[in-house]
Amino acid sequence: MNANATHHPNRRRLLAASAAGVVAALAWTGATAVAGDAPRPRARRAYIGGFTLGEYGLPGLPGIGIARVGAAGQLELAGWQRDIVNPSYLTLAPNHRHLYAVSQRPGGATGSLHAYRIDGDRLHPQGPPRSSHGAAPVHLAVHPEGRFLLTVNYDSGHLAVLPVHPDGSLGEAVQVLRHHGHGPHAREQRGPHPHMIAFDPAGRRVLVPDKGNDRIYVYDFDTRTGRLELADRTHVGRGIGPRHLVFHPAGKLAYVTNELGHSVTVHAYDAATGRLTPVSHASVAPPGINPRNAPSAVHLTRDGDTLVTADRGLDTVESFRVENAGRTLTLLASQPVTAKAPGTRWPRDVALDASDRFVYTANQAGQSVSAFRLDPATGRLAPAAPPLQVASPSCVLLA
Repeated sequence: MNANATHHPNRRRLLAASAAGVVAALAWTGATAVAGDAPRPRARRAYIGGFTLGEYGLPGLPGIGIARVGAAGQLELAGWQRDIVNPSYLTLAPNHRHLYAVSQRPGGATGSLHAYRIDGDRLHPQGPPRSSHGAAPVHLAVHPEGRFLLTVNYDSGHLAVLPVHPDGSLGEAVQVLRHHGHGPHAREQRGPHPHMIAFDPAGRRVLVPDKGNDRIYVYDFDTRTGRLELADRTHVGRGIGPRHLVFHPAGKLAYVTNELGHSVTVHAYDAATGRLTPVSHASVAPPGINPRNAPSAVHLTRDGDTLVTADRGLDTVESFRVENAGRTLTLLASQPVTAKAPGTRWPRDVALDASDRFVYTANQAGQSVSAFRLDPATGRLAPAAPPLQVASPSCVLLA
């Protein structure tokens, strides 16, 4: 996560006293049709969260920002939802009518989960916030059927499952679990640090990369009760620090960014057992470059031909060609996230929009969200629009 300032001396400036997180969720809402009319595209929007206190002591975001997305990929702020503290991650309901956010609390306090109804450029709270049942929630996911929401707490190692009511509001947790163990890294792996929670393509299992103990947990998921049962647990290597993952469209491979291993690993996924088996590795740094870098999120185009990730330290966004039936990756491009220099930009997250035409990075220390065009023929990246200037953005999530 890198959200605990005690983990790394270079990150104290990034997450000051509020120990917060930031997210931007860019929602491509598709098209609607009125009887007798041709389909009309709905407005695309971006939902941006931020730190209460930003980089170098600058004021942070006041809550969740709402931005409009232009035809060229540019972002324009349209309003703020100010009733939430430190929204470190956002996600959308499968029907795109509701938005969910985690809220980190300062000082290791238990976090909370918030539900909102989406209304154009406005968000309306839907029901009361619920406890995340742990410290520093950093990720959440809604089951494809929309009946349960799951979250992970980075600092305390807890997972929680909450029901989603028919109106989109959240109920009290039906299950809370905790990971255990640690890794060899003195600062980053003192204890368990689950960093993401994701459903497999069938919606039958939940996968949780744990940066703190170098494992990826696979749980069977009961779609009726929402309860989890451990099915498998893969140790990915000492000091690797698995962070985020994404599945290949065929569902037989998973791509995992290793925050401490500076790489992306391709794993074979056995849908029958839930077992993960490493197949290949790819460095996020171009040949001959070996800085202290830390990959963040990872995404694939819908055809499975191109993978994108971002790298903190290099301050770049990378694209890879997916080859050999998805089993190997070849680095295509490493693009700086902003033209500003010197100083770190720290792209904490990267995401694709639903059209696979645009890539966005949330530059936590760069005080901006950058937009890039993705060439569908070559897989290469180029700036699409001037960065949106916002304080301490941390994550971009696209629908």
